[in-house]
Amino acid sequence: MPESVTHTQPGDAGAPRARRFVLSMLLNAVLTDDPKQRVRIGRSLLATFVYAVGWLLCEFGLRRWQLSHAGVRVYEITSLLIALSYYGALRSGWNRRFQDPSLTGSQIVAAQFSGALFYAVMSPVRGAMLSLQVIILFFAMFKLKLRGQLFVSVNALLVMGVTTTMLGILWPQTYDPTTELVHFIVLLTILPPVSLLGAQLTSMRAKLHQQKDDLIKALEHIKTLADRDELTGLLNRRCMRDMIMHHVKLQSRNGSGCSLALIDLDHFKRINDTHGHAVGDDVLRLFSQEVRKVLRETDLVARWGGEEFLVLLTGTQVDQAVTAMERVRDGLAKAAGPQQAPDLRVQFSAGVAELMPLEAMDKAIERADEALYRAKALGRNRTELALEPALTGGAMGAFNVNSPS
Repeated sequence: MPESVTHTQPGDAGAPRARRFVLSMLLNAVLTDDPKQRVRIGRSLLATFVYAVGWLLCEFGLRRWQLSHAGVRVYEITSLLIALSYYGALRSGWNRRFQDPSLTGSQIVAAQFSGALFYAVMSPVRGAMLSLQVIILFFAMFKLKLRGQLFVSVNALLVMGVTTTMLGILWPQTYDPTTELVHFIVLLTILPPVSLLGAQLTSMRAKLHQQKDDLIKALEHIKTLADRDELTGLLNRRCMRDMIMHHVKLQSRNGSGCSLALIDLDHFKRINDTHGHAVGDDVLRLFSQEVRKVLRETDLVARWGGEEFLVLLTGTQVDQAVTAMERVRDGLAKAAGPQQAPDLRVQFSAGVAELMPLEAMDKAIERADEALYRAKALGRNRTELALEPALTGGAMGAFNVNSPS
């Protein structure tokens, strides 16, 4: 007999998607779609769950231990109002007005008062309810700073001290004063060590945050050292090669042209010999500052080695690249020289090559280098255009832009 074939109805595949959509809508309605607010509301709902457990214990106690009906209702209404108030504040976004958007401190104080009321209501087993105050302090450990932890610890002792004292005075038949004193002494013994532990955790958290910040800064510095020339702040040779390769790939996709300019500072050795290497370093920095002022933010400049610089002019044809080099030349002519040699004017020779489609990067740089060599040979302080790739084996081209020496 032929095997039965199960056909999937068109609506079957969409059912899980529809359920996920409905679930997402419900979560957004309850928790909002803001990730940070979701975390804050989730923590508040966790406290509401603790309150709900208290409500169940109170209802059980009404039947098992004949608790005070009025006292139980006061606790239930009070804790419900606290839970709804904080949920409303968080869900509406009103909490964002405060320095601590989680409202941690006030939620803990409210929980401490609610815990004291729960302690009074659960009179037959109230000793076990002392643990609530300790649990509440654990929440403070992971959110509040040292001063906040000290405040909520002292507040817990004050609230429970007043509660046990008043219960022993007003209803000594139900709340034996000696027992209340013992309960308070237990809290007085437990809460300070818990607060001390919280302070130590806070200190550790602060150190970890500081170490994290220091590590991020160190990594950024290492990345800068890996990508930048330390003297000039320009890209270094390795990073520039990577950037050119990236633009070669982009050019092959969208056809946008790029040009390379290889620059060499004129008579740089003479500057070092005459004025010293400190002035030579200042000259390198001066050129780096001026070239970055003139060129666009999308253009990339690297210290290629010694007094040589390589410029990648994105989306630029060779004639535009030559114009850019002349703007750099004019800027240097107007710029004040180094502090130790203010009359010194920095000049440079440049070779410009258009980065042709599918051309190897090293080949384009080689053509720019040949053009730079011609600029040097023809008297310096000028820009020469590189030959087209197909003409590199022939005679030198006559394309050049002269600047007066």
